[in-house]
Amino acid sequence: MTLHRSLITLAAVLALTACNSAAVTKAASSLVGPTGSPAVKPVAGAPQIWLSLVSRGIKFPMTQVAMRDGVTIYASKDGAQVFLRNGILIGTRGLGRDLMSADAPSPATLRSGAAHQRSYYDLDGTDTMIRHVFTCKVERDAAGENGVVEECTADIGRIRNEYWFNSAGSVSKSRQWVSQGVGYAAVERKDG
Repeated sequence: MTLHRSLITLAAVLALTACNSAAVTKAASSLVGPTGSPAVKPVAGAPQIWLSLVSRGIKFPMTQVAMRDGVTIYASKDGAQVFLRNGILIGTRGLGRDLMSADAPSPATLRSGAAHQRSYYDLDGTDTMIRHVFTCKVERDAAGENGVVEECTADIGRIRNEYWFNSAGSVSKSRQWVSQGVGYAAVERKDG
């Protein structure tokens, strides 16, 4: 219902802006932002990543826009966002059927090869939050040198996340599950 109202509001705003009235255009801009401007304005020189949406065959840069409580937030020019905790994906916005949050293992847990559980919280088609609890096992060096493969099972089936670590033990590259609507995202630091 909320999505339906938002679409109706957006359609009305767009129809009114077509009238080219300065007052209407100003009001519309205050609701949805000025036309053509990026939704997020990252700081020049901020760290960047590449994000590839595997099932969609697209790759685009994202720039760090915030760091809060150990979570780094990256955004693309169109406002899509990913949330990483120590390189582990814990949320997305603007990709479609987003990952709202995740209880995920730390890089140290992954590197140790310890079995663990992770939980993903995503939205179904009616904006209802769904929790998926995965039971996971890890194979060290299965993804090549300095890499691990995390294989997990849950009510929605199996997922396979892959992580590669730099010499400092930080995640430098990964391929991680987002949601049933998005599939896998590959994340790679632009600085290697």
